[in-house]
Amino acid sequence: MIINLVFLGILFFGKMFFIHKLINILSKSFLIPFIFSVFLFYIIKPLNIIFMKNGLKPGSSALLTLTLGVFITIGAITFFSNYIATEFNGIIKELTNITKNQDSINNIMNKINKFLPSQDIYKTFAKIANNYMQDFVHNLMFTVNYTIHTFSTLFLVLIILFYLLKDGANIKTKITSIVPKKYKEFVLKTLIESNKILEAYVTGQAKVALSLSIMIYIAYKIIGIPNALLFSSLTFILAFIPFIGFFISMIIPSIIALSMGFVMTGKLVIVFIIVQTLKGRVVVPAIMSRAMDIHPLTDIFLVISAVALGGPLAAFAVVPIYAIIKTIFSKLYECNLIKKHNK
Repeated sequence: MIINLVFLGILFFGKMFFIHKLINILSKSFLIPFIFSVFLFYIIKPLNIIFMKNGLKPGSSALLTLTLGVFITIGAITFFSNYIATEFNGIIKELTNITKNQDSINNIMNKINKFLPSQDIYKTFAKIANNYMQDFVHNLMFTVNYTIHTFSTLFLVLIILFYLLKDGANIKTKITSIVPKKYKEFVLKTLIESNKILEAYVTGQAKVALSLSIMIYIAYKIIGIPNALLFSSLTFILAFIPFIGFFISMIIPSIIALSMGFVMTGKLVIVFIIVQTLKGRVVVPAIMSRAMDIHPLTDIFLVISAVALGGPLAAFAVVPIYAIIKTIFSKLYECNLIKKHNK
C-alpha cells in the first residue's frame, strides 16, 4: 500500500506543470549560483580559516577572504595577460594561415568529402546563417538579456559566498537548534559527514583537473602542438565540466593538427585516446572514489546517468549528492542499532 501510494504521488506530481515551472525557475535563479558558491567556498575556505585563527571576526574574515580571492584572480589574469595575448595572436595567425592556404583547405576538404556529405553540411550552415540574420534583433536582445543574467548570477554567487564564509561555522548549530531533541545527534553527525564529503569532492575535482592539464601539457610538448601551455590551461578550466569539458578543450588543437597534416592529426588522436583512458579509468576513479568512499564503477555509472538526465551540472553534483544520501541512510541505520541495543 505504501509503495502504491508513493507511485501515485509521483504520478500526480508529474501532472502539476506549474510546480515543474517553479522548480525550473528556482534552479536557474538560485540552485546553479548556490552550487558554484559552495564549490568556491571549499576552494578558499582554508584562507578564511587562517584569518579567523589570527583573531579576525567572521564578517571581517569573510570580506577579506573574498576580496583577496577576487584580487588574486584579477592579478593572475593581469600577470598572464601578455603571455595569453601573445599565444592568442599566434593561434589567430595559424588559423588565418590555414584559411589563406587554399591548397591546404582543398586537400583537407577533399579528404573529408570521402567520409562526410560536405554539400549537405554547407546547405545546413547556410540555412542556419540565414535564419540567424533574419532573427538578428531577437538574437541581439537575447545576448543583452544573457549578459545581464550572467552579471546578476556572478553578483549572487559573491553574496552567497560571503555569507557561507561568514556563517559557515555556525550553520550546523543553527540547523540543529530547530530540530527536535531526539533527532539532534543524528542531524549533527549527518551535517558533519556531509561537510567532509563536499570538501573532499571539491578538492578531488581540482586534483583531477590539475592532473589532466599536466598530462595534456606533456603530451602536446612531446608531439609538437604549439601553444601547449595555453591549451593545457584551458583544459584545466574546462576539466571542471565533467566529460564534455575535455572534448571542448580539444577543438582548437584538432583544427591546428589538421592544418599540420594527417600525421600530426594521428598523433593528436593517440594523445586523446591515451589521456581520456587514463582520466576515465585511472585518475577520476582513483581520486574521486577515495575522496568520496565510492566504488569506481558506482562513480562512473552515476556520472554517465547524470549526464544523460541533467547535463554537465547534474554530473558535477550527482556524486556528492549520492554520497550525502548514503551518509544519511548509514547514520539512520546506526541510530536504529543504538536504540535497539539500548532497549
